[in-house]
This record gives sequence, structure tokens and C-alpha cells, in this order.
Amino acid sequence: MTAARNSRRGGPPVYRQVESELLRRIREGELAPGSRLPTEPELAAEWGVNRLTIRQAIGELARAGHLTVRQGAGTFVAVPLMVIQFDLPRMPSTDADAGSTASLAEYVNEDQTETLVHLTDRDSDVAAAEALGSPGPFLRIDTLVRTREQPFLVAGYWLEAERFPGFTGFATGHRSERIALFQILRDHYDLRLRHDWRSLAAGVASREDATLLDIHTGSPVMYRDGVNVDDELRPTMYLRRRIRGDRIRFTLRYDTT
Repeated sequence: MTAARNSRRGGPPVYRQVESELLRRIREGELAPGSRLPTEPELAAEWGVNRLTIRQAIGELARAGHLTVRQGAGTFVAVPLMVIQFDLPRMPSTDADAGSTASLAEYVNEDQTETLVHLTDRDSDVAAAEALGSPGPFLRIDTLVRTREQPFLVAGYWLEAERFPGFTGFATGHRSERIALFQILRDHYDLRLRHDWRSLAAGVASREDATLLDIHTGSPVMYRDGVNVDDELRPTMYLRRRIRGDRIRFTLRYDTT
């Protein structure tokens, strides 16, 4: 079945399906670092889609650092990022419910609002599947966070759809106002989440994120990914925040006493 047919049946956009499949092949080693991708016509023929769809999927993967486009030579799988891990002592509170808006609120000391911009219960994001240890499908909740009424970050949250029946009905009432995502989980599913891990990486804004953040496509953004777990330490929520690069700076202060 082609990606186009899946999309007509209510799945994610076609280019997202192509993007997810290519990312899966990269993560599982079918496409090795440094290897050249098939050409756009070859990928378009495989998926039964047009070349513009393939180009959009490749562009998203390139912006996220998974692919490198070399003019006149083709598109290649990027060498994996160097990952530097810091193991931190347990914080006084690792409760993710400190605010979905808002895990940054305690640091920036600014009023923040978070509004719902997109909601689906049929997402198949590869990174979410890997982080949550589930094939999906997933609930995907996309939101826009503003500080001082200015766009600050775009957030995506993924939950196993099967585990949260009725979620879309609870959430759609918040479409034009502040969404209380963690309150919905607490009130309707008796679920309170805690931080498990977070990562930071540099990237550039996709077309969709740039529109929401009121910046140019390709502008610098900071990716802040992570997983929240439930009381049984089961990975429950995968999240991906894209923060305007001109609005944030992270500083580590070392204890010299």
C-alpha cells in the first residue's frame, strides 16, 4: 500500500510517513552513516508519491541532522552526533506536572501560555516509538508556548493512543485556550508523570515550526527532547520541544566550594 493511500485513510501526512520510514532505516542500520540515499525519483517510485513529497521528507531529516545534502553529489546519511551524558543527582522535585508549558517557567521567570495547535491519534513517529518502546499508534499533541505574548517554543507530546482512550475529546475543548495537558492526565487517567531524561541539541526550524515561531525557515532552534515516566517507571510520554535560538541560552554553573 502506498503512502498516499495511507494518508487518505486518515494517517499522518505523506511526507511524515516517508520521513519516519527513512529515519527507521537510519536508526536500524539499513542506511549506514556516510552512505548515499537513493535518488529522489527512486524514492518517489518506491513510495508512489511525487518528488516534492520526497524532498520535503529529506529536508526535515536534514534539518534534524540525520542527513547531509551535498549539492551535485546527492544526499548522505550523517555521521551520528557525539553524545555527552551528564548524570545528575535526584532533584527535589522531578514531577513533570510542574507545567507542560512550562518546564522552563521556573528558569525564565516569565508568564507562559500554551495553546493547542494540532492533535491526532494516528501518529507513527519513529523517535517516539523508540523512546516509549511501542510501535504505536500514538496520540500526538502539538502546542505553541508564548512568553510575554511572543512565540517562544513549539512542543510535541506523544502518548500511546491505546492507553488513553477518549483523550482527544478531553483535549479539543482547549483548542483556542491554554491547554492543561498534565491536568487532563491527572484528572481523567489518575496519572502523574516524572522526568526520566532530557537531551539538548542544536537544529534549524522546519517550515511548520518557523511559521508558528514567527521566524524564517532554517533559523536556529534548540531541540529539547525527553521522556516522562509513570509511578511504575514505565516510559509514558515522549516530548520534543523546539525553542527559538534567539530567545534562549543555557548556562551550567559549577559548585566551586
